[in-house]
Amino acid sequence: MFLWLTQDVNGKPRFLSFDTPYDLLGISDREHLMPRLGKTDNAKSMDEYLQAGTEGILVDQDGRAVYYSQYINPEFVEFMQSNGLTDYKNVQNFDPYTPFDINVAEFKASWKIVQPGEDTSGFYTMESSVYALKNSGGKIVVDEDKSLTVTLALVGFHIAGVVKDHPEMIWATFEHKDNAPNVPTDFSPSTIISDKDWTFYQANTPFSQCNINPANSPSLTLNEQDQTLSPVTQVCRQYEDGNYARQVTLDVPTNIKVVNQLNQSVLDQLNKDDVWSNYFEVSAIWFSRKNGLQPNMGLASDVDSSDQQLLIGGLRLSNSTIETFTQSQSTMNNCFRCHNTLQRFPPSPNMDPLPGMNLNISHAFMNIYFWDQEMKNAKKAN
Repeated sequence: MFLWLTQDVNGKPRFLSFDTPYDLLGISDREHLMPRLGKTDNAKSMDEYLQAGTEGILVDQDGRAVYYSQYINPEFVEFMQSNGLTDYKNVQNFDPYTPFDINVAEFKASWKIVQPGEDTSGFYTMESSVYALKNSGGKIVVDEDKSLTVTLALVGFHIAGVVKDHPEMIWATFEHKDNAPNVPTDFSPSTIISDKDWTFYQANTPFSQCNINPANSPSLTLNEQDQTLSPVTQVCRQYEDGNYARQVTLDVPTNIKVVNQLNQSVLDQLNKDDVWSNYFEVSAIWFSRKNGLQPNMGLASDVDSSDQQLLIGGLRLSNSTIETFTQSQSTMNNCFRCHNTLQRFPPSPNMDPLPGMNLNISHAFMNIYFWDQEMKNAKKAN
């Protein structure tokens, strides 16, 4: 699907022609990209992860924040509109066992700001507006009154889509090959992960200094004038191929082999000068059984309540540019730790929670539910 999504359509990759979750609600003032913030233990709207704060902003080697965008395919749009699910009241009365239709999919991209004179010949790049950052109340927050026109380079890409018998979606992630080095199987805090520079890693940085989250720390500072942050984040990929390499159960060796074969097969079909040949699939994760999704599933472990294996594929799947700070946290170390069907609580007390339902597997769906309430509450207040 990655190759199909990146095929040229009217001069740009196909996925850039898709709607965003904002489009479904007619929101026009959130079109700028926003930095990724760290995940929290609370089940809240992903809008908070993308909004103001100092939680886990990924800072590249030039001191700039990494930015993110989200897209939904036409099948997602059709499902939401035909069922009236852009209205939060309809969601509350919707059958919680109903899954998304086959072929519904959502996507998330991560982008690095390109510096003057930087060689981006191996990246897909585009011009875009992004929100600036500012210091406010002792915190670094998004400045929604100031936008910047920049060139962005694509560094990461999430794909989540429904296929036959798998309403939980197949979750796959892709990265640029130069993003970050892989952590070796045998390592200690002092282990040097790589002796060369990567896009998000400085040569000879030890593991103890990688993937450090300065969230809410006074050590994280912003120069508003040049929009640079400090300290820089040194990134390494905790689990190559999205799995612990020494695990010999749960078909992990087979999954690693298949992913590597798939990447090589795709590479063999692309021209070496094709920019998309520089991106690879880390892995994918899904349920081991058919039609296993149910409302109110926490998915906090790889097994079900009967201790039977539920998840299969990349059991430690993370994208080094999207889940930088949670790769080794057992409560957040694969897609389903955050994408589940539990009840979701609102970001403010004057809003209704989202009932536990199968559709909650999608953060785009969750965002739309809370954003609709926010807009209607704001309209009432005015």
